[in-house]
Parts: sequence; C-alpha cells; structure tokens
Amino acid sequence: MMRSMTGYGKGRAEAEALASTVEIRSVNSRQREVRFRLPQVLLAGEGRWRERVHERVARGRVEVMVALEGERSISGRIKLDLAVAGELVEACRELVETFDLDDGGLRADVLLRMPGVLESASADPEQVEELFALVDRALTAALDAFDATRRTEGATLLADLRQREQVVRRAVARVRELAGPVPERLAKEVRRRIEEILGESAVDPARVAQEAAILAQRADVTEELVRLDAHLGRLEELFSGSVGEIGRAAEFLVQEIRREVTTIGSKASDPAIDEQVLRIKGELEKIREQAANLE
Repeated sequence: MMRSMTGYGKGRAEAEALASTVEIRSVNSRQREVRFRLPQVLLAGEGRWRERVHERVARGRVEVMVALEGERSISGRIKLDLAVAGELVEACRELVETFDLDDGGLRADVLLRMPGVLESASADPEQVEELFALVDRALTAALDAFDATRRTEGATLLADLRQREQVVRRAVARVRELAGPVPERLAKEVRRRIEEILGESAVDPARVAQEAAILAQRADVTEELVRLDAHLGRLEELFSGSVGEIGRAAEFLVQEIRREVTTIGSKASDPAIDEQVLRIKGELEKIREQAANLE
C-alpha cells in the first residue's frame, strides 16, 4: 500500500516500575536517514532498533526518540572515586606551594567535574536486556502507529494522483484528436503561402506537394503519442496501489511524459494543442510535487 514519507507515531510499554516511550517522526528526503535520541544506558541497543526501522521505512528522514521512566534503578549508580579526588586535591596544593599561588581552595563542585572523579557503575546485563525488551515493545507500538499515519496520508495522496492522472489522459486524448488534421492543415497553409508569393500560375504542383509532405512529416506526432500511452499506462499501474515504493518511479515517469508533451507542442505548432500541452504540464508539476511526498 502506498505510504507517505511524512508521519508520526508514539508507543509506550510498561513493566513493574519501569516504562518506555518511543516517538517517531519523519519528513521528506530523497534518501533514507534515521537518527536516534537515546538515554546513555540504551546506546548499545541502537543497532537492533535501527534495523527494525529500516524494515518499515524505505525513504525519508526519520527521528526516533526513546525516553525512559525509572531507569535509574537499573542504569547503574554514580560511583565516587575518592582516590582520584585526593590526588587532584594534593596536586592543587603542590601547585600552590611550588609557585607561591594564592590558595583560593578547591571547591567540591569544581572537583566533581574533573575527569575520573565520578563514574557510572555498570548496570546488570540481565536488567539491561529487560530494559531493551521493554523498548522493543514500545518501538513496535510506535512503528505501528507511525505506519498507520503514513498509510492514511498515502491514501489521500493516491486519490489525488489518480484524479490528476485522469486529467492528463483526457488532455492527451484531446491532443490526439487535434493532431490528426494538423499535417493536412499545414500542407494547405504551405500551398496557400506559395501561391500568394509566386502566383498560382508559377507554382509547381509537384514541388508544392513535396514541401507539404516534408512539413506534414515533421508535424506528425504519432510516435510521441504512442510513447505517451506507454508512460501513462505505467503511471496508472503505479497509482493502482499494488506497488510498494513508487516515489522515484513516478518522478521519472513525469519527467518522460513532460518530454514527450513538449515535443508534441513544438512539432504541432497549433494553438489548441498548445493549450492542452500547458494543461498537461500543469498537472504533471502537481503530480511531481505529490510524488516527492511518497515513499
């Protein structure tokens, strides 16, 4: 089913005195980019959770925020290394005595910020795994909610894209009707202009016929219309909803359709066809913008 690249999902899991909340947000991006915001105690689990997100997301910039409640009970307590602190105090006194410095005293808050004075004790591996399992559950709930919002928006985009694709089809059908008489009309126009310039008696019918045939051949857009039908058929298949990732494919097809339509407009040189060409290009631009929102 078609998915939008933008979405939001939130999940929560609880176990005894612990709880985990996971929020997922995504915006458009041509590539896949996943960023995690994790508490320190969960950093080791980022790889496993990144794989889970990759299973659900093909394109887009995704931010995953994981929060914990009650994690201090298993994240390891703060350990004060008095030996290191004592060495720092002694070093400070030695500096004062050696260089005859003013002894302003070493404040405790400054000492606590010195490297090695405070350390986090390692958490129990079994408790950490229990916490990871809790986050797994919250992430699953968040991914389900996230996917649901992307599917809902994708369905809205799909309805709009189908409608615009039909507008393009009708305009192309009108171009086909208008393009049919164009070669003959141009041939008559060539004959009329030559007769106006040279006079009817001086006109060589064979030469006029030859010039008219060349001009008619140049104005023939049959090949472009055939390719347009093929591109539109592929576009309709993409918008059927049975294809997974369609964003890049749709953008490519829009580019190809636009190229064929531009060629038709330049070859036909007909105001009525030009009007339809402009209409098609306007719809193609809207399709391109919408396709850029799709996974």
